[in-house]
Amino acid sequence: MAGVTSLGLGSGIDVRGIVDSLVAAERGPQESLLTRQEADLQAKLSSFGIFKGALAEVRTSLAGLSQGSDFGKLTGTSSNEEVVGVSVSSNAEQGSFKVESKQLAQAHSLASAGFAESNDIVGTGTITIKFGQPEYTENETTGELDYDGFKQNSDRGTLTLTLDETNNTLVGMRDAINEQDAGVSASIIYDGSAYRLVMSSDETGLENSMKITVDDPSLSQFEYNENNALMEETQIAQDAIMSINGLEVTNSSNKFDKALKGVNIDLKDVAPGKTIELNIERSTAGLGEALQGFVEKYNELAVSVKSLTAYDPASQTGSALLGDATVRTGMNQIRSVLGSMVSGLEKTSIRTLADLGVTTELDGQLKFDGSKLEAALEKDPEGVASIFTVLGRPDNDAVKYVSSSDDTEIGAYSVNISQAATTGELSGANNSISSLVIAEGINDSFRVRVDGNLSASITLTAGTYGSADELATEIQARINGDKTLRGADAKVQVSFDSDNNRFVMKSSSFGSESTVDITESTAGALGLSVAEGVAGTDVEGTINGVAAEGKGQHLIGKNDLKLFIQESIVGDLGKVTFSRGLMERLDGVFGGLLDSDGSLASKTKGLQKTLDEVADDRIKLDDKVEKYEARMLKRFNKMDAILGQFQATGGALSQQLAGLPYNNLSK
Repeated sequence: MAGVTSLGLGSGIDVRGIVDSLVAAERGPQESLLTRQEADLQAKLSSFGIFKGALAEVRTSLAGLSQGSDFGKLTGTSSNEEVVGVSVSSNAEQGSFKVESKQLAQAHSLASAGFAESNDIVGTGTITIKFGQPEYTENETTGELDYDGFKQNSDRGTLTLTLDETNNTLVGMRDAINEQDAGVSASIIYDGSAYRLVMSSDETGLENSMKITVDDPSLSQFEYNENNALMEETQIAQDAIMSINGLEVTNSSNKFDKALKGVNIDLKDVAPGKTIELNIERSTAGLGEALQGFVEKYNELAVSVKSLTAYDPASQTGSALLGDATVRTGMNQIRSVLGSMVSGLEKTSIRTLADLGVTTELDGQLKFDGSKLEAALEKDPEGVASIFTVLGRPDNDAVKYVSSSDDTEIGAYSVNISQAATTGELSGANNSISSLVIAEGINDSFRVRVDGNLSASITLTAGTYGSADELATEIQARINGDKTLRGADAKVQVSFDSDNNRFVMKSSSFGSESTVDITESTAGALGLSVAEGVAGTDVEGTINGVAAEGKGQHLIGKNDLKLFIQESIVGDLGKVTFSRGLMERLDGVFGGLLDSDGSLASKTKGLQKTLDEVADDRIKLDDKVEKYEARMLKRFNKMDAILGQFQATGGALSQQLAGLPYNNLSK
């Protein structure tokens, strides 16, 4: 400590004790005030931390309530998931069904003859692989079925592969097939004595069998068709078979998505003679649990707030957050939202949380009646979802709500369609069909542009076609098999217009960007001359009487309400009721309290700043007291020194006086 630190050796006075007492008297009141301020601030910070934690738990519990599209959703259960799996969509019909899994679907697989080495030359020429269903006729002599026809699957592409000196080995052929990614996979298997090329269709089912033709005798060992079936059929193509309530149903894959409305059935194994129960019913457990969890967390918050803001009349003391405006305002906002009606649902039967069984008790806590929620879900599951989430509810099945934005206002929107969306089409510009004969290198090639994507040169299989419908199948398969178009998911449907003797090509997409054009062609006699098609049209209409933007089948309002309109639907399509639900509002309140720029962050930041100022004041007080102590020590030590001098002088005078003569006579 600075200054003189004498302990009163000059006069014998306890200077240290006197100064310490003075310092304590100087420090005491100010230090007590700072201690009280610090304790109060720490108590408030701690209390706000408890309040913030309780709020965060309630906000977290809202996550389970925000997925409104799952509320009351239909669920499917199977009595034997290992054999039959089931899932459902929102349009499924409730019920119980008895299912028997009789046969699983298989993909067609063919194996070539053996080769001594995997790099052996296989031949040169062109190999064509088509997909479809073999046709059989019973042999009158043997009674067996003879493979004598093939019905092409126009939804599958056709693979044409040219083998030359760059790829005409067994390995080269395998790689060339796989690089095409055209629906068939190739592999080389060593069977113990030779290498064999195995080709398998990527899709199961009878209609996805392979037909393989070649144009050069050197490749004849790879043929598999009604004329030459030289490859070994290692696995036949077959459909999946099951029965539903005794009715037999077949499908090309093990996933049945059309047998029951809105129900996807997945055959995983066969179990002939065993009945498996499928139950399609509406689930309410998820929402009930989520609501119960929310109610519990809210009640914990209410109890916490009551404790943090309590007042004890006996001791006349209050808790740290008694009368705090931030807590009071925040809780009032939360209670207001919980008790309010959802805007946009004023004319519906389900409008508030109370309609779902969540009510407020006299003590301010919430109570949940699960039976009321179950009744509401049974009556109107979409209405229940509207209580919680942003949702548009069309009253016409031809309209689907897609999305919205923050600019979309709550309310009922009328929808009127003046023009339905259409697909791009090429028909009127095509010339009539004058021949069904395709000659290789003469009239067998063309290029198309579908939805702006230009194909490579497409080559049709040479030959004489029995009908225009048969040729339409070939054209569609070739176009949809083009690698560039497949990569862009651009597809067409080709049909024969017998009234006008021409082919009609339609894009599978809708809207003004949907187009089909023939850009190059040698196949004019087939009705495939160079021509520009007619682009599709976007849907046109109004939302609430205001012209909306059309993109394909999507209609988008000025306030970002986005709807999907089914094709060929025009006229008045009723209304779409748009509501935001309580969860968005509640989350907004919690965000205003809990987010980094929220009121609690601002409040605690201010308290922490004040607490830091108290710490600064302590430092200042220490400095002030230290200087005060130094001054007092200096003064008292100086006084002590003077007193010491006085005492020394007095002693000397006393001795001198005692030595005077008259002083001795008087004794």
